[in-house]
Amino acid sequence: MRAAKRSLSLLLALALLLPLCVRRADAAGGDVQSGNFLRITTAAGFSAGSAEQVAVAADRGDGALVLAPGAADGVWTSAELTVPAFEYLVASWSADTPAGTTVEISARAFVDAKNGWSGWLSWGVWSPWALRACTDQKDALAEIDTDTFTVLGTHGETASRLQLRAALHTDAAGATPVLCALCATLKNTLDGQAIPVWPGDGGAAALPAEAYVSAAPAISQMVRDPAIADRICSPTSVTMMLNARGEDLLPEEVALREYDFCYQGFGNWSFSVAMGGACGYDSFCHYGDLDFLRRELAAGRTVALSVKYSSSPNGEYPYLENAAIPSTGGHLITLAGYGTENGVAYFYSNDSAASSDGEAARRRYRADQLDQAWSGRLCYVMSAEKEAGAGEAAPARVAATLGPVQDGVCALLADGAPVTGLAADFSAKTSLAGAGTVLLIPDGAADTAGAQTASCLATHTLRYLSLDGSGAVRVGDAPAGTVYVIVNNGPTYVAHYDPAAPQTAPEPETARPAAAAAVPVWIWAALAAAVLALSALLILRRGRRKK
Repeated sequence: MRAAKRSLSLLLALALLLPLCVRRADAAGGDVQSGNFLRITTAAGFSAGSAEQVAVAADRGDGALVLAPGAADGVWTSAELTVPAFEYLVASWSADTPAGTTVEISARAFVDAKNGWSGWLSWGVWSPWALRACTDQKDALAEIDTDTFTVLGTHGETASRLQLRAALHTDAAGATPVLCALCATLKNTLDGQAIPVWPGDGGAAALPAEAYVSAAPAISQMVRDPAIADRICSPTSVTMMLNARGEDLLPEEVALREYDFCYQGFGNWSFSVAMGGACGYDSFCHYGDLDFLRRELAAGRTVALSVKYSSSPNGEYPYLENAAIPSTGGHLITLAGYGTENGVAYFYSNDSAASSDGEAARRRYRADQLDQAWSGRLCYVMSAEKEAGAGEAAPARVAATLGPVQDGVCALLADGAPVTGLAADFSAKTSLAGAGTVLLIPDGAADTAGAQTASCLATHTLRYLSLDGSGAVRVGDAPAGTVYVIVNNGPTYVAHYDPAAPQTAPEPETARPAAAAAVPVWIWAALAAAVLALSALLILRRGRRKK
């Protein structure tokens, strides 16, 4: 009976979900369990798991998970999956999470040598609208360190069974998170136990052409917000990937919405690719190889790599000729192409560690050296096209205006009223909700993109501003231009500033008679009680006279 009721509930939920917007299904894609990669994305794939207060929305692309109607919380759990023996696992997901909603992905693994399951370990609550935080959970058999699930042990312990779990939550009436895809990539570094690399959606039937180079935007992180510039290689790489696909985002817009408040950094792999998912693209982490990279690039899809390198042959890390900086023990770069010159294989990278945008950031790296620098094998992968109906819940840009300049500041207004919800210390972007970054791109700003790299908003010269404690923009001697106020748990407010034309306040409302001063509710209550008491007294007196 209980099973029948659950089936009926799911059918009703699906019927109610039919009006939801349709999410395009790519020709490539679908569920995968091959080599070191698995992806659950179709209605059939999600239906193979168990659901509590969660429904499978078959009309969202090829399938997605949503909360059942009226539910505030729901949990979906995959079946037990038999996988190649692994030591390390990185989960990733693509989800729409409107403000007030979140998703949380967890996993547990069966450790063969211990003949037992680890506990459920979580990657943390995710939403670009929330203060995201990893969990760094650990038990006797496994742990999660920021973004990587690791089987524990000192004697070559591995796991060969796996379960994934998704928890969906909403605080917003009528809103549900939409989990479009759930992925995991596996790695085993033990001698003789390497897991074959999944070759990608295109398969491994044939390697691509000898060369391919795209004019993807090349953005330097080092010219961004000085408070975070040296730490945002991961979100800058994701920004380059997104902008190569038709978006026009600023690195700070990505960085402030994927920052990990537990790890206290911008390099959480899972959160970084989740921003790609939030913008409407199928995005995931993968332990790949050079052939996988070439296939992605040949298909016109930029990828990002987690690397460590030194620019000197005698450096601490693997040598990378022509490296953007002298040394790094952990860095993300974007790849825009590959080719062969004079018999030597190369990859062409947009390396955000370069000192400026454009040609300075476009680097040619030897494939054999990059292979060594990419020792961990982790890369970011993203679909070529934004999917119809997806990405609409991501923080957007909101048209705003600036009030009159007084003492070098002007109020930030939306719909004619001061913007609320901003932190008093707006610069505390890595500790307070409602904080962020303010910048101005001058009218006619120079474009730093070179002949070989594409232009985007982020490749224009800019100037950083600040907010005062009341949320007003400190303009100082800023030139005319467009102001962007980027909030770490909200939208980006966009307004134009022109010091030559006095900023004007919104038109006043039509004059109307002045309203009387408001009377406190307690006075009305007291008057009402007095009237009732007087009425009762009069009735009582009348009754006494009748007697």
